[in-house]
Amino acid sequence: MSAPRSSRRAAVATAVAGVLGAVMLLAGCAGSDATGPTADTTVPTTAAPTTTTTVPSTTTTTITSNPARTVLILGDSGMVDASPALEAMFEATGAAVVNEASPGFGLTRLGVVGDPSPFRADWPRFVAEYRPDLSVVMLGVWDLGFVETYGTDAYVDVVEEALDVLTAEGGRVLLVSPPPGREGADHATDVAFEVAAAARPGQVFYLDIEAAERGPAGDYPSSYTNLDGSVVRLRKADGWHFCPEGAARLAAEVNRLAVLHGVTVPVSGWEDGPWRSASYYDDPACLG
Repeated sequence: MSAPRSSRRAAVATAVAGVLGAVMLLAGCAGSDATGPTADTTVPTTAAPTTTTTVPSTTTTTITSNPARTVLILGDSGMVDASPALEAMFEATGAAVVNEASPGFGLTRLGVVGDPSPFRADWPRFVAEYRPDLSVVMLGVWDLGFVETYGTDAYVDVVEEALDVLTAEGGRVLLVSPPPGREGADHATDVAFEVAAAARPGQVFYLDIEAAERGPAGDYPSSYTNLDGSVVRLRKADGWHFCPEGAARLAAEVNRLAVLHGVTVPVSGWEDGPWRSASYYDDPACLG
């Protein structure tokens, strides 16, 4: 059960102050994005049995690991671009993966056409059909207009409704932050994701991947050049959507953070697979 919604109001109002002006610059984009150092831990590529992991912190916290066996991927066009890497990563853990991400998807609208979101009809069907024990969700750009009009509290209620659907059969949820985009603007929707996750400890987890997406200069580049002259291509020509390397870094960071929450196991060896040739990446900025 989530915490009473009234108890969240003051924290949400404080956290969202000053954010909306920046994020609305992103409303014309179709998705989210990107990056972080690749995982460097090697384990067998089959799902691990239930184990207990001690996570370092100021006070030692013990997390019981229960790796996901069926993973449902949901989100907008940013998630569409990230999905080949996420599929490869989760499949390397031994999980079955179902991808239902689609361009222009939001919880309050569909893209520029502004049609109502179909999540209330589609997501219960996905849960009933696939029975995921883990859903990975990355979206928010298309909901910024709703937040500006109705406020963050109202959007928290929508997120809570979506989480009710995804957790109805006992499934867990990873809410992945849409990465900083043009000029590093933040997302007001992230505030709602974090608040909603905090209300459901042990079942819903907010993954802030911002720190893993920085380039060598500390910014969020579409590409950069290494000292040896090689070019690392992270984003497409719009500076927002993923190239294969950007998707790989996001998936590696999702793996690292999900391991800390006990919902998957650490894996490597998937990063340079055939998924990098997916048609999603036929973009001049990705091809060089």
